[in-house]
Amino acid sequence: MGIQENEKALRYIAQLDEARCNARWQEVPELARKVEKHASHRRCLTLTARSEAQVAAYSIQRPSTAASTASSTLSKIIPALLTAIDDNAEYPQDAFEATVCLGWLHFVLDEPGLAVARLPKDFGVATSKLASGDKALSKWTQACIIKGAYLKGFSQEKVSSTSEAVNTYNSVLPFLSSFSSFSTTSPQFRLWVEQLLGRLCLLSDQSSSSGRVVQADRALRTFRMWSRFWDSSMAGSDSSGTGSSRTLVWKAYYDTLSTIVQRGLRYSPASTTLQPQLLDTSEKLPVDEQLSSRLQQRAELKRVEAVYESLLLKETEFPKASETNKNIEVWVEAVMDNWRVLCGPSWHDEELGEGGKGAVGRGVLDILYRAATKTFHSTQILRHLFTVHASLAEFDLAFKAYDSYAEIVTRGKDRAEKSGEEDISMDDDGTILRTAAEAIRILCRFGSRKEAEKARDIGQNIEKLLKQHTPSITLHKPTPTDRDVAKDTERPTKHQVAPRTLAVAYRAVGISQAQWARLTYEAGSRTSIQTKAVHYLRKAIEPRFQDSHNLDAHYALGLVLAEMRDVPGAIKIVKRALSPVTGLDSSISTDDVISNKNTLLTTEYSRERKLIPLWHLLALLLTARSEFTTAAKSCEAAFEQFESPTILFGSADNGEQYRSDHLNQLSAGTHEEKPSKSCKGVVDQMEAVEKGGIVEIKMTQLSLVEIIEGPNVAVDGSDELLALYARLFGDPDAGQTKSKAPATPLLPPKSSAGTIKGSIFRSRTARKTVENTAPVARNSSIASSRPSTVATQATAAPTIQVTDEDGSEHANGHHHLFHSKHHTDIPTQKRSGSVKLQKKSAGSLRRRAETEGDMDSRTHGLDGTITNGKPGHNSSVREKSPRRPSMSSSIRKSTENERPLRPILHNTDPAVQPPPVGYSKQPPHRDTRRPPPLPPPDYIPPDPRFTVLMERRHKISLLVKVWLFISGLYTRAAMYEDAKGAVDEAFKLVEKLELEVAQESFNTKAFADPGWGVGKSVEELWGDVWAERGELLLAQSSPHAARSDFEKALSHFPDHPVAIVGLSNILLDIYCDIIPPEPPLASGPLSPLSPPFSLPISATEDDAKKILLASSAPSAENQISPPELNRLAARDRAHGLLSTLTKLGSGWDYSEAWFALARAYEEGGQIEKAKEVLWWCVELEDSHPAREWGSVAVGGFVL
Repeated sequence: MGIQENEKALRYIAQLDEARCNARWQEVPELARKVEKHASHRRCLTLTARSEAQVAAYSIQRPSTAASTASSTLSKIIPALLTAIDDNAEYPQDAFEATVCLGWLHFVLDEPGLAVARLPKDFGVATSKLASGDKALSKWTQACIIKGAYLKGFSQEKVSSTSEAVNTYNSVLPFLSSFSSFSTTSPQFRLWVEQLLGRLCLLSDQSSSSGRVVQADRALRTFRMWSRFWDSSMAGSDSSGTGSSRTLVWKAYYDTLSTIVQRGLRYSPASTTLQPQLLDTSEKLPVDEQLSSRLQQRAELKRVEAVYESLLLKETEFPKASETNKNIEVWVEAVMDNWRVLCGPSWHDEELGEGGKGAVGRGVLDILYRAATKTFHSTQILRHLFTVHASLAEFDLAFKAYDSYAEIVTRGKDRAEKSGEEDISMDDDGTILRTAAEAIRILCRFGSRKEAEKARDIGQNIEKLLKQHTPSITLHKPTPTDRDVAKDTERPTKHQVAPRTLAVAYRAVGISQAQWARLTYEAGSRTSIQTKAVHYLRKAIEPRFQDSHNLDAHYALGLVLAEMRDVPGAIKIVKRALSPVTGLDSSISTDDVISNKNTLLTTEYSRERKLIPLWHLLALLLTARSEFTTAAKSCEAAFEQFESPTILFGSADNGEQYRSDHLNQLSAGTHEEKPSKSCKGVVDQMEAVEKGGIVEIKMTQLSLVEIIEGPNVAVDGSDELLALYARLFGDPDAGQTKSKAPATPLLPPKSSAGTIKGSIFRSRTARKTVENTAPVARNSSIASSRPSTVATQATAAPTIQVTDEDGSEHANGHHHLFHSKHHTDIPTQKRSGSVKLQKKSAGSLRRRAETEGDMDSRTHGLDGTITNGKPGHNSSVREKSPRRPSMSSSIRKSTENERPLRPILHNTDPAVQPPPVGYSKQPPHRDTRRPPPLPPPDYIPPDPRFTVLMERRHKISLLVKVWLFISGLYTRAAMYEDAKGAVDEAFKLVEKLELEVAQESFNTKAFADPGWGVGKSVEELWGDVWAERGELLLAQSSPHAARSDFEKALSHFPDHPVAIVGLSNILLDIYCDIIPPEPPLASGPLSPLSPPFSLPISATEDDAKKILLASSAPSAENQISPPELNRLAARDRAHGLLSTLTKLGSGWDYSEAWFALARAYEEGGQIEKAKEVLWWCVELEDSHPAREWGSVAVGGFVL
C-alpha cells in the first residue's frame, strides 16, 4: 500500500489536476510546489506537471527568437522524466502521465521518431491496465490517454506509415465509446479528442487516396463518433484556430457518405450507430429492410450536408471579381453528384423520405442559390441551376439560368480573346458544348415552335464554337466535308475538345435543324434545313468521333431521312442502330449529355427501351414500301426483345389483356415454366413519354391489321388498346383537380368582372353581371363510364354505349364547347368576288359567342336524328342577342360565391416559412424566397417532374388520341354508332381537362397554350374531337353537318390539318355543284359564304347573270349575293386554307392536303400548278407510311 495523502495534499492534487485539465499552466508551478510540500512522495507527479507547463509555454512562443534557448531547456528535462518514470512504480497513472509528457516534449521538438519510441506501444492495452487499478482514472489521465494516442499517431504519419497511425488512433476508440456524453469532460480532454477524431476522420475519408487503408464501415464508425462528440460538446462553439479544420472534417464526412452512396452500398439491418455494417449491391434485402436502410442513409447524408454547408458558408467570404472560391465549387459539384444518384433509377421516391425526388431537387436548388451568394458569376452554378430547374419542369427558370450562363461564357471568351489571358473560372469548351446540347435536347423534346426557334439559335452558337474545334484542326486527315464546315477564319484553340463531345455537339445541331425544318413557315428553305440536319447527324456518328453507335443520333437521322422520303437510306440507318454492335455503350443517365458518370445511372433494359421507337420507325418505313407483313413483325420485335412479356409488363395475371395475340401466345408458352406472382415490370420503371411510345406502337399494329385483314378485324383489338393504356397510365382521373364547390352541379367560374381583379380594372361603364349559365354536369371518369369494347362474339365487333353516371343520356353540353361563333353565323365579306382567309383568334371568336340558352339544343349534335341537309343546331342562333357574354365571362361564371384569386406565393410572410437549412433564426423580414417548387408528380428521372396538371394533360391527350383512333376504326368499318360513342368519350375527357385548366389559370390564353411537355393544348384537343366528328358525318353522307363540325374545329385550332382538308373538300364540292351550298330546308343555318337569303338551286344561269349585272347599280334591293359569287368564294376559301396548310409544319407532307390543293388549282383553271402539285402527291404517296412519322415517338427527334 502506498502512503496515504492528507486532506490538504488531496485538495492540492485535485487543484493541480483541474489546472492541467483547463490549461491554466501559469498556476501549475505554484500548485506543484504545494503538492510537493504536503505529498513529497508524489515527485513524479509534480515533475511531470512542471514539465508540461514548460512544454506548453514553448509551444505557445514558437517560433520566436528565444526558441533555441527554450529548446535546450526542454532537452534538460528529459533525463529527469526518464528517472522519475523508472522510480515510480507505485503510482502508474503518474508514470503514464510522465510518459505522455515525454512524448509531447519530443513532439514539439520535432523529433517524431523519439516521440513514437517513448510513447506506449499499444494505448488500448495501457488504458486497460490503468482502468484495472485500485483508483479511478483522473480527468488528466483520461486526457493523457487521448493526447498520447494523437501524438504517437501523428508522429507515425511522419516517420512510418498511415496504416500504423490509423491503428494507433483506433486503439482509443473503445475508450471513447465508454463516454455517454462529452459535455461533462474537461476542456483539454475535448481538445485532444477533437484533434484525434479530426485527424482520424481525415485519414478515413473514402474519397481520398489515404482512405483506402480504412474500410468503409470503420470509417463510418469514426465519423459517427465525431458527430456524437460534436453534438454533445462542440455544436455552436466558435474557435478561430480550429474552425477550418472542423470544416475539413465535416467535408470528409460528407465525401465519405457520398462515396458510399455512389458505390451503391447500403446499411445492414444488423448495424448500430457505432458498429455500422455495409452491404454491396449484390446482397438483396427484403422490401421493408431496404426501405428502412435507405431512409437512414438519406437522413444521415442530409444532416451532414446541412452542417457542412453552414460551416462552409460561414467561413467563406464573397470573392473579388478576379478570384474564385474553389471550396464552394467543389462542394457544389459533390452535391450534384449525389443528386444524380439519388434522383436516378437506383433510388425510389419512398426511399428518400417526404417529398421524394422532388424534395431532393428542391433542396439542391436551395444549396445552389446559397452557394451563388459566395461566388461571382460562377458558370458552374448557373449550369447546375439550369439542370436542376429543368429536372423539376421549371423550364422558364431553367432557361433564364441558361441564358445567363451563355451570356457570361460569351463575354468571357470575348474578353479572353482581347486580353490573351484565359479565365480559369470559366467552363472549358467541352462543358460549354455539352451544356448547350442539353439545352437543345430539352427544347426539342418538351417545347413547341417557339422553343424550336430558340434551339435553332443555340445550335447556331454551337456551330460558331465548333469552327474552332473542327476535325480539320483536331484531326490529322480532314475530309472535304470538314473543310466546308471549317472556314478560313477558324483559329485553333488552346485546349482541344474530346471527340465524343464533338459528336454530342454535332448531334445537337442536327436535332435542332431537324426540329426547325418540321416547324418552319418558310416552305422554300425546308429542304435545305433538312439537308443540313442530315449533314450534322451523319457527322455525329462518324467513327473518328468515337460515338458511331449512338442510338440517339441514329434515331434522329433515320427520322429525318424518312421525312425527306429517303426510305432506303432511313431503313439502312435504323437497321444499323438495331444491330447488336450498338449495344456496347448504350446507357441512360439522369442528365444525359452533361454527366459523364455512369455509376448507378444506368437502368435495367436501357438499350431495349431505347430501341422501341427505332423498331416502330422501322415498321413505318416498311409500310412506306408496302411490306406490311414485315412491318407487323417489326412491331412484335419491339416487345420480343424483352425475352418474356412478364419482364416488360409484370406478372402474367396482370398482362394477359393488354398484350397482342402474339405476346399472349408467347406468354402462354412460358407461363408454366415461371410461377405466377405479383411483380412489377419494366413498364413500371418507364417515363411517361416511353409509355406513350408503347401505346403508339400498339396503334400502329392495329393499323396494320386493318390494312392486312380489314377494319372489321381491327376493331376487335380496340379493347386491347384501351387495356394497354389502363395498364400503363392507370385511371386518367387519378390526378384530377378536385373542386371545392358543394355537391351541386359544377358550374363554370365567374368572369373577371366578378373577381377582385375585374372589379379593379374594369371601367365604370362596364356591364353588370351576366346571366347565370346553365349548370354543366360532371361526366364520369373513363374508369367508371368508359363502355366495354370487348367483342361479345367471334364475328361481332365491339360496341360502345355512352351514358352518364346515372345512366341517362346527356342533356347538357359543354360550357365552352359551343361558345365559339362559327363561320355559319358570319355574313360574307365581298371583295372582288372572293373571300380572303382571315385567321381569327380564339378570343375574337368567343366575343361573338352564343348565349347559354342555345347550348342545350346543340349539345352532342352528333346523333341519329342528324341527316343530310338538317344540321343539329337551330337556325335561331343567328339572331343577334342583346349582349353576348365573352369567353372570359362564360367560363368564369358561377352560381356560388365569388372565387377569390389565389394568394401570391412569392410574397409569403417569411415568419410562416421554415428557416433555411443551417440557420438557427429566421432571415430578415424581406422575403427573398423563390416561388415554391411544383409538387412532385409520378414521373421518373431523367424526364422532368411535371406538375399534376401537365402530367394529366399528357395522359388525357394520349387517351383522346386513342379514342379518336378507335372511332376512325369503327367509322371505316361502317359501325357509326360505336364510332359516335368513342368520339363522345373523347369529348368528355377534353371537357374535364378544360375545366381543370380553367380552375388552374385565370387567363384564357391557357386554353390555347400547350405549355411545356408532350401534351396538346385544350383548343387543339377540341380541334381533334370536332374534326373526327366531321369525318364521321362525312362517312354518313352528311356534308353540311360535317362542315359545321369542321368549322368548329377551326374555330378552336385554325391550323388543324384534318379539319382544313375536310372543310376544303366540302367547299370545292359546293363550287362544283356536287352538293348545294345550303341544306334544302329553309330553317337551316346559312353559310358564312352566303347572304341571309340565297337563290334557289334551280335558278338558271341567265338569271344569275342578270342579278350579277343588277348588283353593280346601287340599290336597296341589291342585298343578295348571286350563286356564282358564292361558289367562287367557296373555291377561293378552300384554296386559301390549303395553301396555308401546306406551308406549315403540320401539313407540308400531308398528301391529302396537297391533293385537295391540286383540285383547287384545277377548278381555278391553273392546270400547270395542278400537275406540279399532283406529281408532288405521287412522290409523297410513294413514301407515305401507314401512320404519320410523328407517331413514332412523342419527343420528336429526341429519344
